[in-house]
Parts: sequence; structure tokens; C-alpha cells
Amino acid sequence: MLTPTTAQSLILGIDRVLIHTQDVERVFARFRYEFGLPVAWPITDCGLFVSGGLYAGNMTIEIGRFAGFGLPGTWFYGLGFAPSQPTWETVNGLVSRKVLHTPPVTLHYEEPVATRSTLTFLRNLLDGQPNTPFWFGRPWGGDTRLCRVLAVLSTWMVRTEAGAMTFSKLLGSSAVFMCDNQIDRQQERLTELKANWRMTRQSRPYGITGIAAVNIEVATNTAYWGKLLDRPDLITNSTHSFSMGPSLRFHPGGRNRLLGIEFSCIDLESTARKLIEKRSLVPADGKRITLSPDQMDGLTIGFSQAPTTRVNSDHSLC
Repeated sequence: MLTPTTAQSLILGIDRVLIHTQDVERVFARFRYEFGLPVAWPITDCGLFVSGGLYAGNMTIEIGRFAGFGLPGTWFYGLGFAPSQPTWETVNGLVSRKVLHTPPVTLHYEEPVATRSTLTFLRNLLDGQPNTPFWFGRPWGGDTRLCRVLAVLSTWMVRTEAGAMTFSKLLGSSAVFMCDNQIDRQQERLTELKANWRMTRQSRPYGITGIAAVNIEVATNTAYWGKLLDRPDLITNSTHSFSMGPSLRFHPGGRNRLLGIEFSCIDLESTARKLIEKRSLVPADGKRITLSPDQMDGLTIGFSQAPTTRVNSDHSLC
């Protein structure tokens, strides 16, 4: 089932998928060179978080680790949405949809370019969500004095070493968040990334054209996703499209988690042959192929055939 986003949607599209790993440098380099993805921003330390971003044509793959967050392994940790409205209008929209949220927290990056990313974490969408005591709905959520005060306090905390360590202790094993980015020379940088993406098309080893879908396993949380996406008809085995970027594809299962990502490629048969030669391919169904998770730190990464004509806006930057 494929339903386009309604005009009143809170979400423009998927801004990023966040992969958490302790070995950021190695995993970042692996994705960069294995898939031929250009750098959206190099590995950068903002105190709370160390991360680097890779541009995948229609969204960002961010690879990072939180300060003091010592869980081993590499996994798809977070899903960040690009909001269709400014932050405080967005949190009002979350309240009206009965989606619980945290006070927005703003991360400041000075290098490689001045950036403010305001994150509003959402509840009841994935297992292992953050453990913050401040989940707001009615009556305290949205653009209220209490929520604004806590947002200022949270932003101040994450800019200090002790505050960042305290904040990281509240993190769980996954997160879904709204991501409102304010970037110096944003349009100029996005234009540069798009041009670089087009120029490097022939050098990408698997003919990647973008991200086709982000895959989600759902067991009990379908109704919560339906509220966020304005999809009361949402069921497992649904696909939800946005006005830009990749789709969300839901799969029934025993957990609520990020399953993985699926690249679109120019020639699926050619990509399959290359992966067979590398012994990196798991059994295929004809429409999609999947890399062996053992070859990618346990991550599930698939490929599908890119449509002949794809109308899809590039929007994700940082």
C-alpha cells in the first residue's frame, strides 16, 4: 500500500539514518569506500556526539557515537525526520496528534561549518527508546513555558562535558527524532553535494542512485506510527511515502526496531553479479538483494532496481 503524504503532514521526509558504533572511523571509511558515498561532513566532535555524515543522494547516513555511551557493536540506532515546519510549530503538531515528545535540544557544531541541529525525540515508536523523565503531551507539551525552559536547559547541558555525560546516560538503544537543521550557506552546500553526487555516479561501485527505503519492523507500535504519519490506515506490510526522499517500509515482526536500509541501483542484475563475486550476497527474491550482514558489521543493507524515471527531491544535508 503506497499513500502519498498529506498536505498537513509534520514530516517532509527522512533526513537521516544514524548508525551507532564505537569504531566511528572504521565504519565511516567502510561506508564511504564500499558504496562510493561522498562526505556530507567529516567526522566531527560536538562534545555530546562524535559523528560523520555521508550523502546518499536523497538522505544522509550518519555514523557516530555518544560520549560515555559504551554499548559495544554496530547497529541502526536512529531515524531522523525533516520537519515541514519550524521546531515549535512541530511540537504543537506532535501534541495535536497525541505523539509524546521530549523538550527540543539543540546541538551546536562549529566545524566544518557552523550548524545548529535541533532534535525533538519521540516516544513509543521503537523499542529501547531514551529514558528521559520528560515525555510531554497534553497539557505540558508543545510550545509551553515549561517545555521552552527545559529546552534551554537541555541545550546548555549538552554543551558542557558533565552535562553531555549525564544526557548520554538517558539514551536507550534506539531513537526516533525530528531534526531541524540550521546551516551556514545551506543552499550553497546542498548544491555542491548534489553536483558531487552527479559527478561521482560512474565511480560508485554498485551504481547506487539513492536510498529506496528505510525498513522498520513493527510488533505493537503500528498505531503510534499511524498518528505520527497521519495514517490511520497504517498496518504492517505498509509502505509510506513522503514528499521527498526515501519511503518507510513496514514489516511485521516480534520487535519494534530499525531493520535496515535499501539502496536503489541502476542495474540490479549487475550489482548482484558483483556481490556474488565477493561472496557477500544472501539469497535474493528477484526484486531485491541483500548484503550478508556478516560482511557489514551485522547491518542489514539491501539493493533494489531504481525506477527508470524517479521524481525525488534531494534535501538532506546535515
